[in-house]
Amino acid sequence: MAKLLTALVAALVALAAPACAGKADDTLSIAVTDWFSTLDPYQFPLDEAAVFYGAVYETLVVYDARKQVFVPRLATSWQRIDDRTIEFVLRADVKFHNGDTLDADDVVETIKYIVDPAFPMRHKDLYDWVETVEKRGPLTVRITAKHAMPVDLQTIAFQFQILDAKVLTKLDNKADYGRVSRVGTGPYKVVSFDQRKMVLERFDDYWGGPAGPDGPRIKRIVALPIPDRQTQIAQFLTGALDVIRNASADTARELGKMPDTRVTGMHNGQLMYITLDALGRSDNKAMTDQRVRQAFMMAIDRKELARSVIPGGDIATILDGICVEGVVGCAASTHPPDYDPEGAKKLLAASGYPDGFDLELDVHEPIKEIAEAIAGQLRKVGIRASTRPLPSSLYVRLRGEGKFTAFVGYRPTAARPDMDDLCDFFFNGNRDYWNDPVLKEVQRAGALEFDEEKRVDIYRRGIDQVNRMNYILPLTDLPIVFVHGKDVRIVEDPLNPIANDIRDFYWSK
Repeated sequence: MAKLLTALVAALVALAAPACAGKADDTLSIAVTDWFSTLDPYQFPLDEAAVFYGAVYETLVVYDARKQVFVPRLATSWQRIDDRTIEFVLRADVKFHNGDTLDADDVVETIKYIVDPAFPMRHKDLYDWVETVEKRGPLTVRITAKHAMPVDLQTIAFQFQILDAKVLTKLDNKADYGRVSRVGTGPYKVVSFDQRKMVLERFDDYWGGPAGPDGPRIKRIVALPIPDRQTQIAQFLTGALDVIRNASADTARELGKMPDTRVTGMHNGQLMYITLDALGRSDNKAMTDQRVRQAFMMAIDRKELARSVIPGGDIATILDGICVEGVVGCAASTHPPDYDPEGAKKLLAASGYPDGFDLELDVHEPIKEIAEAIAGQLRKVGIRASTRPLPSSLYVRLRGEGKFTAFVGYRPTAARPDMDDLCDFFFNGNRDYWNDPVLKEVQRAGALEFDEEKRVDIYRRGIDQVNRMNYILPLTDLPIVFVHGKDVRIVEDPLNPIANDIRDFYWSK
């Protein structure tokens, strides 16, 4: 498949040259692979939508991951009243895109909406810890949790985007906010949105101003739904697109050869991993033997994967544990087994598999090429691996049913960069293929601890346990790779080294 794609890209390169026409009229066009029916951080909080809604909606505070401190956004200040309660004072100069002025009612109504059990939404557990939200004055709001919540401020910073109460309260179905209104306070406003394209424009009344760190640099952003990667390439080469996002390694290599094309790779907070069924929930019980799990990991050359098939592999970080740099509480004193194919063969023989065994390697569909390369490495030691690419909906269902013996996936961390989130993701409910009491205790203790140094020690214990028991193999972080015209410049986010949205796009000088 990779060779066919390389040949196709090479043929297109021979037939066309990119004509990046957007700079002249200050309009940047970008392809979207997985289109969204609503621009709503609550109803559709998925990766590609977040690239756009992160510049439309804003939160009370933001987290400066570089300095590891919280900084004001819509709130000018805040104070912790007790271990359950935080009070915020809002800015007085913030306007929504429709001209409404931000006040405490907007915060109260937004939070009442997202915690109301009558309104279903993805990841409801990110919000249902709120017990009450109170208006304490025109610009003062108090949020109280149901229990002590060490990560409350972080969750508010990353997940609580504020909506316009005047618009929200008039909707019969509040879930329609992102379909019919899309009014936020951010530097970009939505001027049109349908199934053919979305257009965002610079908001001239943005409170932060165009020259601020979050100000809009480009006047107009046009997002186009193009699910087929080959069509994206063709559109780029004809000048209809300025940017291809999440390009494959082969696409980046081939298009990068063109003189007017640039390739930019960035860390994106994506943790790439392989989970192994130590509990024996799936039909294949081979992974219940720790020696087999260790052999599996020893068969995989992570450095070679980065060199050959991982997009942006030249900057990818080989990971020591199930977290990436920038995640709060990420620490390890151990690391996964080193690459050792001969040692893997010996372990397989010692565990009763001298001739190897058959294995279905499930994979989240967007990274199927990486899983195919992993399967090739496994076959060299006798693990006869075949890959099964799965779309998100089927992956979620089969994972919950306990169908995965080995699964290659990736987890975004930029939206909530804390080990509390990763522990919840791996070790909670039907996602748990280990049922390890050490990990259960780590998850519980970390969620209750306010002291940051103690939290690091707690999570280090959990990460080390995963490594010692060979439950999950952290591969690398999964960089995001942009292919773009020479007139486009993409920079690192000033606050978060593992995040990227349209505010980070500029025209080259």
